[in-house]
Amino acid sequence: MENKVTAYLALGSNIGDRMAFLAQAQDMLSKNSKIKVIQTSKIYETEPWPRNELIDGHPHSEEGQKWFLNQAMQIETSLSPQKLTKIVREIEKKAGRSKHEHWGDREIDIDVLLYGNQIIDTPELQIPHRHMQDRQFVLTPLVEIAPDLKDPISDHKFSSMLEKVKEIDDHKVTPFL
Repeated sequence: MENKVTAYLALGSNIGDRMAFLAQAQDMLSKNSKIKVIQTSKIYETEPWPRNELIDGHPHSEEGQKWFLNQAMQIETSLSPQKLTKIVREIEKKAGRSKHEHWGDREIDIDVLLYGNQIIDTPELQIPHRHMQDRQFVLTPLVEIAPDLKDPISDHKFSSMLEKVKEIDDHKVTPFL
C-alpha cells in the first residue's frame, strides 16, 4: 500500500485566458493517478508582486504586467516531493508555459507550497515554499481551504501570518470566481 501525503499547491496565471490555464492545470493534475485533488480555493485576482522593489539586490519593476488569477489546491499524493515538483513542471510546460523569467508574466505557474510537515531546503527544492509567508496572494487562498494549517518551521498558523502580511502589504487580492 502506498503512503499518501497531503500537499498544498499554488497556481497562478496572468497571460491569455487565465481561467483556461488554471482549469487545464487542475485537469492535468487530477488525471495523474498518483495525485488526488481534495479541494481548491476560490480564484482570486491579484495585483502583480512585487512592485518596484529590490529583489536579491537587483531592482525590479513589473510595469505593465497583467494581474494574476491565483488559486490554492489541497492534494493527496503518493509521489515524493521531488517527483511531485517534476510533474508540476511538466504540467506547466504542457499547459503552454513558455517564459521562465523569475518574476515575469506566465501562462501558468504551479508551486509546491507544503508537502506534509516536511522541511526540505536544497538548491533544487524548498518546502515550505520560501516566500509564501510574505505573500497575500498565496496565503489568502491557502487559508481559505485550510484555516488551521500551521507552518512546519515556525508552528505558527498561516492565518496569523496572513493577518500580519495584510498590515504591511497593500497588494490587492480580491475574489474573482
